[in-house]
Amino acid sequence: MFDTPFEFEVYPVVRKSSNITRISQLQGKKFCHPGYGYEPQWTKVISEYFEARVVTPICDTDVTAAENIFKSSSQFFKATCKAGPWVPDHKLGTKLMQTYSNLCKLCDNPMDCSMNDKYWGPVGALYCLTDGAGDVAWARLLDIEYHFGINGGEPVHAPAEEYSFLCADDRLVPLNNPENCAWLSRPWAAVIARREAAESVQKILSSLKTAERLTWQWALEELLEIHAQTIVPVDSMMVPDDYLQKAPGFLSANSLTHCEPTGKIRICTKNSSELNKCDLLKRAAKSYGIEPQLECIATQMESCMKAVQADAADVVTTQPDDLYVGYREFGLRPLLYEYTKNFKSIHRFAAVVQMNSTIKHINDLKGKRACFSVYNGAGWNSIFSVLRNKTFVCPTCSSTTALGEFFSASCVPGINKSQNFPSNLKALCENNLYSGESGAFRCLAGGKGEVAFIELNTIKENTDGANSEPWAVDLKSNHFRALCLDDQSEECYLSWATPGQVLIRGNTTDLKKTEISIALMELGNMFGKYRKTPTAEFQMFAPFDNENNVLFQDVTYRFEEFASLQEVHDNKAMVYNYERMIEDLSQCSSAQTVRISSITLLPLVFLYFISV
Repeated sequence: MFDTPFEFEVYPVVRKSSNITRISQLQGKKFCHPGYGYEPQWTKVISEYFEARVVTPICDTDVTAAENIFKSSSQFFKATCKAGPWVPDHKLGTKLMQTYSNLCKLCDNPMDCSMNDKYWGPVGALYCLTDGAGDVAWARLLDIEYHFGINGGEPVHAPAEEYSFLCADDRLVPLNNPENCAWLSRPWAAVIARREAAESVQKILSSLKTAERLTWQWALEELLEIHAQTIVPVDSMMVPDDYLQKAPGFLSANSLTHCEPTGKIRICTKNSSELNKCDLLKRAAKSYGIEPQLECIATQMESCMKAVQADAADVVTTQPDDLYVGYREFGLRPLLYEYTKNFKSIHRFAAVVQMNSTIKHINDLKGKRACFSVYNGAGWNSIFSVLRNKTFVCPTCSSTTALGEFFSASCVPGINKSQNFPSNLKALCENNLYSGESGAFRCLAGGKGEVAFIELNTIKENTDGANSEPWAVDLKSNHFRALCLDDQSEECYLSWATPGQVLIRGNTTDLKKTEISIALMELGNMFGKYRKTPTAEFQMFAPFDNENNVLFQDVTYRFEEFASLQEVHDNKAMVYNYERMIEDLSQCSSAQTVRISSITLLPLVFLYFISV
């Protein structure tokens, strides 16, 4: 097919002077590992395959699956160099490196043990070996041939005759004769077609390189992302399993597990699209060696929250409007937030009025008519928090009592008339006409209300021709404005929130929280926009099956931590953070709220954004 039968092959290389002649002699030796944090083809499965085959596993149920791998290697090898990010959480990675410090001992800078190390990367592992630091290295054949100058390659960094391949059957073979010794091979990427169409598809693909720009053939080449690759027909048609079976170790590598899984991460999905995307994410996670394994559970939003509360699921993803309900009614807590680089992609909830309105400040809202998108949504909670902090409303009252007294009339979709709520909270409503973000804006634009508490992007989505419905078709964005708070001079809003949240049970154990966090952050790093060369086969934060914002928000860049949010934003910005408002509101003891444990009692992990 190609110049080489596989994209790459991986071998253990031993220094002859180390006297390693059998696999059983590896224990107590010094191991040069390529490390972590580079190119998507070098997956976690491939990176850790050698250790999965030779290291005696330690399956401690009191630590995470990730830590068990490091713990096992630490006790098996005398020392290693495993440079680079061990886990996505930098603080946790630093802690693990301190606990298992012998795994960084061979590095050129053991205290740093980072991607900047001399012995990091596919070539770095070979330098670690030939500089005399280690006894055995795990490396790709193409890097081995380059490093040792095999087949006339230059430069020669070490004499090949002083090293050998250690085969899986305990043979030692010279570096210039690796035949039948590869432990693991990665097959070339292939195009799969239905059996009856395979031959025709093969002919079409073979002709794509001559396609003219903007033709359907050119479009197909772009769609398959093969414009920079060579298409070579297989010698004979075969089923995918037979093709993969030709690559030594590839199929078995994906089925290897370090320890028997003690549990899965159960993700609750709210519709069929989320379920389908979750199933694909689950398969991708398994292929890339991310543990624990995922399980996808299907139901609806409120049912998902109930499922997480009842320990029938571990995780549910939400948007800001659902966050308070998760807190108050189901005792859920945010573990991760979705991070976006663009400030305008975050949710900014504002008090919006007509441009010619006499309302100039927040304190002018007393006695006015108000439009809300949903009861207990972000707009509702944001204005309640602001008014309460300014003592414009009773600080100990429920939100319904306080806002019912503050506004003369409102439309609050989701308020149950049968409950003991002020009747004026439904006074402006007309069936479901004013439900949701666009509905609340329509309530304002049509003159029913004098102020709408909505997300700022709602204005753009319903003005200047963006919405062709009769009520919106003639609306102009410059006919509306947002009220500023006292210390705001540019962007005016009541609160801001990240695009989406990952919620878990409030009583989730620290171990489970860490496992979920590591797994989702690894998936975000692997299949998100953070990677410079996104993994083409699957995108977490992108449209799925022609639908936007499935399971995760399309604008999301990756997952991040709460500490980073505080580092990027000053205290002034954090005052307006909606997630912090929810923490504050959840403390309020009233007829409509329940007391939630203090933020100091529960470590939270958030996502942050950077304004660009």
